[in-house]
Amino acid sequence: MVSRVLGFVRTWTMAFALGSTLLSSSYQVANNLPSQLYELVIGGILVTAFLPVYMSVKKRLGQQAGNEYASTLLTIVVVLLGAVSALCIAFPSFFIYTQSFYSDQREMAQSVFFFQFFAIQIVFSGATAIISGLLNANRDYLWSAIAPAAQSIVVIVSFLTYAALAPGNPDAALYVIAIGNPLGVFVALAIQLPALRRNGIRLRPRMNLRDPALRETLSLGVPALFVMVCSFAVVSVQNAAAYSFADNGPSILLYARQWFTLPYSFLAVPITTAMFTELADMQAEGNAKGVKRGIVSGTNQILFFMIPFALYLMVFSLPLITVFRAGAFTAENVASIASYMSVLAFALPVYGVNTYLQKIFSSLRKMGVFAAFNFVAGAAQVALTMFGASHAESFPIEIIAVGEVLFYVVADVCLFAYLRRRLGPFGLRSTAKAFLVALVFGGLGAAAGGGVLFALTAFVGPLSGSIPQALAYVACGGLVSLAVTFGLAIKLHVPEATFVGNIVGKVAGKLGRGRA
Repeated sequence: MVSRVLGFVRTWTMAFALGSTLLSSSYQVANNLPSQLYELVIGGILVTAFLPVYMSVKKRLGQQAGNEYASTLLTIVVVLLGAVSALCIAFPSFFIYTQSFYSDQREMAQSVFFFQFFAIQIVFSGATAIISGLLNANRDYLWSAIAPAAQSIVVIVSFLTYAALAPGNPDAALYVIAIGNPLGVFVALAIQLPALRRNGIRLRPRMNLRDPALRETLSLGVPALFVMVCSFAVVSVQNAAAYSFADNGPSILLYARQWFTLPYSFLAVPITTAMFTELADMQAEGNAKGVKRGIVSGTNQILFFMIPFALYLMVFSLPLITVFRAGAFTAENVASIASYMSVLAFALPVYGVNTYLQKIFSSLRKMGVFAAFNFVAGAAQVALTMFGASHAESFPIEIIAVGEVLFYVVADVCLFAYLRRRLGPFGLRSTAKAFLVALVFGGLGAAAGGGVLFALTAFVGPLSGSIPQALAYVACGGLVSLAVTFGLAIKLHVPEATFVGNIVGKVAGKLGRGRA
């Protein structure tokens, strides 16, 4: 929770320091590229395969064998990603071109400058993934949870320092944010290292390419690698297309996604995480009926939350983006980003379901199928996005958001069709019903909240760019929206509202005891 809040604060300080400008887009593209390259080269394999293989080796052969496997993998990752980082530092313009091929490359000088500093993050990210995985495997979750917060704090300080320095010494200010980001990633890695020894984990440089655990790691991780290739292509096209619409195009995408991902992070992630464990256990036990029930119930619950919040994002897009309006972030930025977010919001329900489908296919050991349909959906998205970018004079930047909606719709439809063919009928009619119920109750809540927002702007005062005013308007309208949507659902005993009802009951009980 703290890490997510600090992550949002980090984006706010970026908006304050850099605004939504060519500079902020240059920073964003250069900052995002190391993560993309890490995921492309080895990140997908590590996330998918490292933890189960390490646990298997440790259980079968003991702690020492687990340490040797982890040491070998860490050594390979550092050497491999170190070589990738060196290439990025030596040829930064080539890699930046993959994110800006529609643009005049002379305008990418700042991205190239930042990327030469940020490229070292590729190595730090790979090492961090292994260290965090080892600590989690030993049920030491504290430091891997603190690490992202520590990284955010370092980056926040760098943005605030930039804002203070830029008016008098802009060159020095650029170096501050160029160093601040990789320093933050390094701190996130370093803060976890002491915990390894406390958990009996001893790592040393080791290169045993004949380790059978490496072959198992690759066999499990290759489908995830294919997914990462598709993701890299999609994000590259999105960034390049965004530049063709506006100099600040990539930053428009970034700021819109901050609010877009917030309801997913707080509401859908707990559902997908909990259900993943249940699905994996039921699949291992051969409980086919339980797997079917889990697929449907998880999907229905995600739709019940994500559809209303997608509608809320549309209704409150303007005051939500106004929250970023400080420092270098202007009124023009607010309008363009709010417009983009209103369209992107259509993707929220299908995005939430898609992340759950990835967990489902992982538990079924069918990631190859997931990767194949991911490629089909990615091809559709890339085609639409590139068409829009090549006709930028006829389409607005929102065509990129439409492409994202298309991706998740195509992927989800294909994946559910495959599941029905493989598992037989498993109650998708209830999912259609849950979709309609969420749309009705979410629509009522959004309409009520929109009415409150309209009344406030008409009788109290229009949105003036004030952050406190924007937060107050969102709070007033948002609380009404939540009360109407979920209050009615609880009152009418909608099955998916049981979770919300339990929380409300517990809170009411505690408040009642407090008054007594």
